[in-house]
Amino acid sequence: AVGELQRSLGERRVAGKHGRARKQLARDGKADDLKQIKGVGPKLESLLNSMGFYHFDQVAAWTGEEIRWVDQNLEGFKGRVTRDEWVEQAKLLASGGETEFSSRVKKGNVYDT
Repeated sequence: AVGELQRSLGERRVAGKHGRARKQLARDGKADDLKQIKGVGPKLESLLNSMGFYHFDQVAAWTGEEIRWVDQNLEGFKGRVTRDEWVEQAKLLASGGETEFSSRVKKGNVYDT
């Protein structure tokens, strides 16, 4: 089952040379600030990037099966996707909306830089 889901996630990523799936890079070399999603701090953002997720619309498009897979594969953070409702937050942020938390992040009132 894990292999099937990894293949499914791979199909949603950009195909590299010779049709082999490779990790998607941030579009235009610029990732969204995933830390605007409540529950995603610097360490989790880095982990998500290492899994090929850089944009709100990617998180917003996760299916139930993908949510379960990501939840299980976030070392030290299992269950965080569901508990903190990342997909719902990402849908709002991807559409140009804002949450109280994302507003605070943008103002620099959450994480030290």
